[in-house]
Amino acid sequence: MHVNETYVDLAGRLAEASGKIVRRHFRSLSGVGEKQDSTPVTIADKEAEIVMREMIQVEYPDHGIVGEEGGNTLQNNEFVWVLDPIDGTKNYASGSYQFGTLISLLKGGTCILGIIDQPVLKERWLGVRGQPTTFNGDPVQARTCDELTHAWMYSSSPDMFRLDDKKKFARLASRVKYSLFGTDCIGYGLVASGFTDIICEAQMKLWDYTAHIPIIEGAGGVISDWMGNPLTLNSRGTVLACGDVRMHEAALDALSEPANS
Repeated sequence: MHVNETYVDLAGRLAEASGKIVRRHFRSLSGVGEKQDSTPVTIADKEAEIVMREMIQVEYPDHGIVGEEGGNTLQNNEFVWVLDPIDGTKNYASGSYQFGTLISLLKGGTCILGIIDQPVLKERWLGVRGQPTTFNGDPVQARTCDELTHAWMYSSSPDMFRLDDKKKFARLASRVKYSLFGTDCIGYGLVASGFTDIICEAQMKLWDYTAHIPIIEGAGGVISDWMGNPLTLNSRGTVLACGDVRMHEAALDALSEPANS
């Protein structure tokens, strides 16, 4: 599938515009509040999304927009931009670098373009459907690892796993070499760059996972839900990303085993 370069260019400019705002407020003790669900939100989240929305509306008024802060109602448009100005708000608000801006473009419900941007460190992963993933302009490749006992696995937080998902995750975590937490979206970039092997997460929203699809796939990896199904607009929120297809199969097997096995 050919992706119009003007879309790629706009995505890069969205990341730059958002990044200026995010950097300006980083490690500021003011401007942190709470949403109705008691999760944190910062003034940078809100300002960055407003700027990105305005830029899209000026250049592509016929495109839909879904954002974490400004509304999540899917619109009946062929092209829909999905924005998460700060993925990892808790990390950002506490001064940690483990956060990023997520930007993706869907065409007919399929993600054709994704960006993970760490604006403070100026690190950017770009995935374009049908093209190699790049990190700051250079191609990257996921590493090979076909045994769970050798695998490094990241998840954003142990608190994201509940009920049956918690049991399934614990089973997988007990079989990998290391199970680590705290990277949020940056972990997906680390898989794409070949530094780690597995990302396993739950309770993910549309804006949390769409950008990662072309980034992981363009680096030779595999990304799906915990049943092995492709991620879609209607996915229930479980995500499994692996740099090696054999690792992906082994992780799926561990997640799907009966509880007492």
